[in-house]
Amino acid sequence: MTDLPYLILDCYFDERGAAPNIRHLLGEAESETIRAVWDPIPGELDSYSGVIITGSKACLSSPEPWMGPLLEKIREIRSIEMPLLGLCFGHQAIAAALHGEAGVRLAPRGELGWESISVLSSNPILEGLPAEFTCFLSHFDEVTPGLPGMDVIARSSRCEVQAYQISGEPIWGLQFHPEMDPEECEILVKRNLERHESLGNDHEEILANRRDGRDLGALIFSSFMRFCTAARD
Repeated sequence: MTDLPYLILDCYFDERGAAPNIRHLLGEAESETIRAVWDPIPGELDSYSGVIITGSKACLSSPEPWMGPLLEKIREIRSIEMPLLGLCFGHQAIAAALHGEAGVRLAPRGELGWESISVLSSNPILEGLPAEFTCFLSHFDEVTPGLPGMDVIARSSRCEVQAYQISGEPIWGLQFHPEMDPEECEILVKRNLERHESLGNDHEEILANRRDGRDLGALIFSSFMRFCTAARD
C-alpha cells in the first residue's frame, strides 16, 4: 500500500509554526500542514495516515473562535478511528473535544522547564522510553484528572496527566514537548517568565537543567507511525 501523508494541525501563531519540529521527527514520511489558527481544516481525511495536533500559546480555558472547528474535527477523527496524537495544547484539545469544558482546567501549578516524568503503565506510544525521563514542559492549563475512558500512562509531580490513551482507541495525548529543540525551549522559558510573575525570574536556574528531548520524540513518533501503518494494512 502506498504510504499516505500525515496531517499536521499547526496551532502556533508565529510565522515559522510548529510544523518544522514535527517534520523533523517524521523523517522521510510525507506530511501536509494546516495552520489551524487561520486556515480551514480539510473536510475529508481519508487521504492521511494519521493526524498530529501541535502545541500553542493559546489556552483552552480562554476559548477563541478558531478552536471550535478544531474540536469538531477531533470528534470526526475519532468517529472514523484515524490515529491521532496531540502535543501539549493538542493533548488538551482532545480532552476538551471529548469531554467539553470539564476536560481541561487551569493548572493548580503550571510547569515550565525540564521536569521528571514517570511512566505509569506500558503503552505502544511510549515504547522504548525509560520508566523515568526528563523532558521540557510549558503549560498553564492541564487535562482534568479522572476523566472516564482515558487511560493515564504518565505523570509528573505537578501534573497527574502527562500522557494518556483514549481507552481502546488510537488516540494519544502528551503534555510534555519531545519535539522542541533546546533553543525554542529557552525562548519559551524567558517569554513565560515575563508573562507569569508567580514563576519567579531566575531563568538561568531553569535553563541549567535543559537538555534536548528530541531523542524521546524520535521514539514516540516512530511508535506512532508504526501504529498508523499497521492500522491501514
